[in-house]
Amino acid sequence: MDNNLLFSIESFPPLPESINKLNELCQFENIDLKAVIRLIESDPMLYTDILHYSNVPHHGFRNPITSISQAIALFGIAAIRGMSLTAALKAHPFTDVSPYGISVQEWFGVMEKQQRFLDLWLGKKHRPLLQSLGGLTFILEIGRLVASYALMFTQQTYQFNTHEPVPLFDEEKNILGNSGDELAVKLFEFWNFDTLFVNALNHSLSPESAMEPTTCGALKCARNLFTLKEIKPFESIEPMLEQYDFHSDDARIAYDMVMSEL
Repeated sequence: MDNNLLFSIESFPPLPESINKLNELCQFENIDLKAVIRLIESDPMLYTDILHYSNVPHHGFRNPITSISQAIALFGIAAIRGMSLTAALKAHPFTDVSPYGISVQEWFGVMEKQQRFLDLWLGKKHRPLLQSLGGLTFILEIGRLVASYALMFTQQTYQFNTHEPVPLFDEEKNILGNSGDELAVKLFEFWNFDTLFVNALNHSLSPESAMEPTTCGALKCARNLFTLKEIKPFESIEPMLEQYDFHSDDARIAYDMVMSEL
């Protein structure tokens, strides 16, 4: 990696210490849930944002969720980790993704649709697969933020011309020398995120070489359906579903539900 890019990764504003501690807790095989609850309750931003997300109308709960222990019981630790990462990014000092021709609100909106689709699709019949992603489904487009920061750090001005995942990957490499996903992977390694999490992002557009190809195949479907600037028809991912041995009916239902919520 070019030294300037490496310096940009090392100088990227860090996440709150509470996120680092949460990542450490989540790396153990037997996660200490009481420690996770204490940690989140000690951070007002995480506590407020997680309860806010837990109570959004599309979850359909009759009674409000009023505690972190309730949220963990209902959504699982991976989702809580994802909510925490999202909360940290929304409060991050650098939130400029204008090189991609979108606002930061639109950027978060894309990731919310990707996450919602994956949760509806995988949440019932493929729950272990969803849990293995460790919250990555909430921040699949994190590379766009890291690439924007690298452009600023290296004093380059550029507007990306495509929003399709694979062509965008190539365009980023042509301009920066590394794609946004590759830069985000380096950042996650620098932050000591766990290997499976990093590997899943690294291969979310190239599942064949991933540690868990099926898992990354699901990520690839979400990223190809919900791109930075448009929503693709469901038929566009049917060959991918077949390639990774998914039944298209479940994914179709999830897609239709996301579209009905827009």
